[in-house]
Amino acid sequence: MKNWLTKLAQKINQFMYGRYGTDKLNMFLLTLSIILVFLSYFPKMGICSLIAYIFVIWALFRSLSKNLHKRRLELYKYEEIKRDFTGRISLIKQIWQNRKTHKYFRCKNCGNIFRVPKGKGKIEVTCPKCKTKSIRKS
Repeated sequence: MKNWLTKLAQKINQFMYGRYGTDKLNMFLLTLSIILVFLSYFPKMGICSLIAYIFVIWALFRSLSKNLHKRRLELYKYEEIKRDFTGRISLIKQIWQNRKTHKYFRCKNCGNIFRVPKGKGKIEVTCPKCKTKSIRKS
């Protein structure tokens, strides 16, 4: 039995040689498909199972692909989107935690978000990124 399992593992390794394998994006797709399968059990949510199958097929295609460059670009794009999303969530959390002591402003020129202490009246604020000055009420 042990010899048979060793031979099977060697054959799988030979088959996967030069293929992309699994990564964070594949794990995300598979997790999302499991969630969608559970949602498909609710009434009027049957389309979720079809979408889940599409995600599973996409994850299998990615893991068996030999085009390593395109799969790495997809992973990079996924991580960029994830970093953007988690950054926004942490900013919202920080704004909520500091809501009593600080006021947050968005620069009209560059879009950068910065904070100033509350209760100082009308003050001239300078964007730390582009150095644009504006008068705001804190």
